[in-house]
Amino acid sequence: MIAAREDARRLRLQQAEDAEGENKEHHPLDHVMEEAKLEQQRRENPSMNWVSRRYRMQNNTSSNDAASSSDINTNYYAKRRKRFHQQKELMGLGGNAVPSLFKLCINYLVNNFEHVESLGVVDHSIRRALCERLVAQGKMNGAAFDVLAELGVETLELVDCAQVTQDQFCDAIKVLLPMGLRAILLQHCGRCFGSQAVKAIEEIKSEEMQLFALSLGGAYLLTDDDVSRFISATSRTLTSIDLTACPLIGPNLKLKAIEAVDDEVVAIILNSIDEGSLEGIDLSSNTQLTDEVLSSIRRIGTNLRSLQLSGLRNLSAIALEAFFTPIDDMTSPPMLRKLDLSQCSYDEINDAVVTQAAKASSFRSLADAVNDEVVASSINPENLVSEITNSLGLVHVNVSGSSISDKTMEMLAATSKSSLEELDIGFCANVSDKGLGYLVSKVGRQLSKIHVWGCAQITEDFLDGHDRIEEGGLEVVGCWMKKSGGRSLR
Repeated sequence: MIAAREDARRLRLQQAEDAEGENKEHHPLDHVMEEAKLEQQRRENPSMNWVSRRYRMQNNTSSNDAASSSDINTNYYAKRRKRFHQQKELMGLGGNAVPSLFKLCINYLVNNFEHVESLGVVDHSIRRALCERLVAQGKMNGAAFDVLAELGVETLELVDCAQVTQDQFCDAIKVLLPMGLRAILLQHCGRCFGSQAVKAIEEIKSEEMQLFALSLGGAYLLTDDDVSRFISATSRTLTSIDLTACPLIGPNLKLKAIEAVDDEVVAIILNSIDEGSLEGIDLSSNTQLTDEVLSSIRRIGTNLRSLQLSGLRNLSAIALEAFFTPIDDMTSPPMLRKLDLSQCSYDEINDAVVTQAAKASSFRSLADAVNDEVVASSINPENLVSEITNSLGLVHVNVSGSSISDKTMEMLAATSKSSLEELDIGFCANVSDKGLGYLVSKVGRQLSKIHVWGCAQITEDFLDGHDRIEEGGLEVVGCWMKKSGGRSLR
């Protein structure tokens, strides 16, 4: 359906151009003027100069290879399948390799894990591999936890604790901590680590405590008070703590898809938070929020690094531009690392908005940059390089469903050259092969993923012609099942 709409749009544009050409009076110098205008556009938009690697290779091929080169434009489905499997192999996901002896042993143990009473003195990496395989096969239960968390382990690392109860975990650490447990590393820990677990740790005598590292992911029961108590109980030995996706702990505020949340509610919450203490805000899918919420965020968001406003269709382009622009007597705009403006109003999320956000995230001196002619909207983005701080810039950008164009690709290439890791431009019909190709050619090797779902206009020129097609490491998501020319295989 998307491809059909794209074909219809192209046909309408072509018919309009043909009709305009028939009715227009031609001047002998029209061609010269058009060439001059095109040259000016190329100077202002460097992505227009990008040439697909496929065509560069074709130009270097002799005329004797014409027959073989014609095969480039055939059998697109087979080529997409081949590229998809190549990407999986480069990412270590290929399924045709002969398993190593280590994997064979791990698989054998997991297949018979119900008969294992103790692992004995084995390396931490072996316990981790066993845990990963147990989770993959759905065998990570309470009995398996008891074997992995047996007496004498120095590191307790679990990749998924969904089946471990808080009572069971507390009973385990009451025994393990006095016996030399030094690190607790839990991913997706859910209910197993909360106030009860912290209380169990507090009961351990200070002289028996050897814990120096704690890493928790997804501890939805853990609060700020629990963290404070935990740090107090382990302050003598603790040297490292990492808390990820723990919704009850600052400095991140997450109010996602809550029907009763409006501008006033967010303002009250934000006014109760110290200025500069927030690092992340997620207000996605709260349909009642308007431009007023941006003012509340700006007042306290000096140190903000993550801003997720997905699905807020009442935000306007003018308000968003003002949010990212330095204004006298106001706090500086946030220097973001993660920006999510997906599924907002199509026309309001445009090149000007993303340009201001990209500038705010990367300029050494934003106030000087905004007042300088060097950042005028019509200037070549490549001229901004001298003003950019390489250590900053946007890392994750999601602007799917917006009206951005190649101009945004050029700005991201200029401002986030050494930082951009993931980009989502799904259903952005104004981004072309040249824009994406230019971005990939300029951005560093840290860029690992680009989402292009719904982009029927992206063709083989980019998919088989970007500069990293041979080396791998760049995953283009949402393209391998689509034929070139906008014809879907679905």
